[in-house]
Amino acid sequence: MIGGSPRSDTHESRDGSPGSSPPSAIRHPPSRTGLALPAAVFTLAIIVLFIAGSAFATTQEARASVSTLSERLALEAAEYGAAALLRDWDQGWNVNVPVGQTLAPFSYAMAGGALSDVRLTRTSYTTWWAVSRGSAGGADHRRWAHRTVNAAFRLGMPPDAMDAALGVADSAHVIGTGMVIGTDSVEAIASCGASTGLTAGIAAPDTTRVCTGSCGAPGGGIVGLPALQPDSTIPARIAALVTTFVPDIVMLTDTIVTPAPVITAGVCDTLAPGNWGDPAGGACATYLPVIHAAGNLTLRGGRGHGIIIAAGDVVFEQGATFAGLVIAGDDFVTGNGGGSVLGAVLAGDGRRGPQDHSMVTDGGLVRRSTCRVRLARLAAAPPMRVRDRWWAEFD
Repeated sequence: MIGGSPRSDTHESRDGSPGSSPPSAIRHPPSRTGLALPAAVFTLAIIVLFIAGSAFATTQEARASVSTLSERLALEAAEYGAAALLRDWDQGWNVNVPVGQTLAPFSYAMAGGALSDVRLTRTSYTTWWAVSRGSAGGADHRRWAHRTVNAAFRLGMPPDAMDAALGVADSAHVIGTGMVIGTDSVEAIASCGASTGLTAGIAAPDTTRVCTGSCGAPGGGIVGLPALQPDSTIPARIAALVTTFVPDIVMLTDTIVTPAPVITAGVCDTLAPGNWGDPAGGACATYLPVIHAAGNLTLRGGRGHGIIIAAGDVVFEQGATFAGLVIAGDDFVTGNGGGSVLGAVLAGDGRRGPQDHSMVTDGGLVRRSTCRVRLARLAAAPPMRVRDRWWAEFD
């Protein structure tokens, strides 16, 4: 200012220091709430939840996969048990298990720890019912799965023999005290069922070629209802039966044998070639083999049961006894000392001539037994699956 002291823009603070603005002149920006931190926390929470959800879903899916695998393995084990039972079938069951009986559980193990337990029940003479329970799941028993299937089996029964004690394709002679009896033998054997009563003594296409003293008129050595039965099916029956049975014992032609049961340590030795079972009972009562001879076969004493099939003659001597079915490609003959068959005999008369025929001579006996024939057929019948669907799942 002119004439006065110059104006200074410098203010003194309360403490007298120059250059400082008074407190009232300082202005602060307005306070605002930040969004970055809540957004970061929210995003982090979403990520954590996503990771946790993914882990939970993965764990659940893994558990579901393990459970599904266990269920599939359990079902496979149940199916395997039923099939393995059919594979390991004991032919003795065919004759020694009564209808209605259930056999003890059979256990099978598969790779991966899967197991199956099978129970088998006989529902009739020729049908069986199996229940197979499979389980799987490894060491963690909380994940074990169980599946059960039932399976139906049947026995492939061979064709029946004719309703007669002796059937011949051509001719037969009953001489002296020899006997052919068609009256059915009644025996108390559980697997046999009821007998058929009276059957024919001898059946043949031409009964005039059956002789006992005279030909075509039965004498006292032939008993049955009727004693002689015309039957043109004998050759066809023999052909069908010969091709049906699978042999357990094979013998060469012109074999002479004295069969007898062989028991080792209380168990029937089915590998012994001279063991043809035991019709009298005992440890070998349920072993009824199929014996096949390539030619002539002679039984010189001894005993056995089952089925005999020979391409040539079948000769019984010295009191040999056999129960079941005897099929000779040529003739059936009881020779020196005789022998007996309890069941049925078929002779194919492969060689024919004036002196070539079946003969039941002194001490010889052929007695019809439907029971023994059925037992022999049952023992030789293979098990098989029923037609269509042979198994179904229970649960």
